[in-house]
Amino acid sequence: MIQISEHIQLQEICFQDQKKLEKLVAKVYRPVYKHLWKNEDSSWYINKFYSKENLKKELSNIDAEYYFVIFKSQDVGILRIDFNRPLESHIKDSNVYLHRIYLGSEVHGKGIGKALFNWVEKRAKEKGNSSIWLKAMDTQEQALHFYTKLEYENIGKTSLDFELIKKDFSGMIIFWKQL
Repeated sequence: MIQISEHIQLQEICFQDQKKLEKLVAKVYRPVYKHLWKNEDSSWYINKFYSKENLKKELSNIDAEYYFVIFKSQDVGILRIDFNRPLESHIKDSNVYLHRIYLGSEVHGKGIGKALFNWVEKRAKEKGNSSIWLKAMDTQEQALHFYTKLEYENIGKTSLDFELIKKDFSGMIIFWKQL
């Protein structure tokens, strides 16, 4: 268990946690992102990216860390970071890709996101990485404002190419920050 603050911890995700992970993601992801998907059904996304097969693959990456986010003894989200992952079209040096950060809406505004980003930045420096990048849905105004407030730069756009995503909601913004 990693102690981030008095009330925030990270617990490493193991293969045996797959059902717990899938259930938590369904709880925190669906309310915020269901509008992205045809018929407002995010099951395809959850089944694909939180399946046993995909979790096994993601846990085999020795340059990645994957955690449950715990706030006041409750599982409230997930965090996945990939170290030494270049931002292909932009910056080629040592980067951290903040691959996933999902927090339940019930804990938004409680300082958890900021504490996690501070920890990720510290961890990235410890591992010799010089910047952090992430992708955010271009329709998630609250998240976009949050990343900008933390001094992440909007450096480009991309889009998701998932068959079941509504095309008007497939846009993403790439954010980057020099450490």
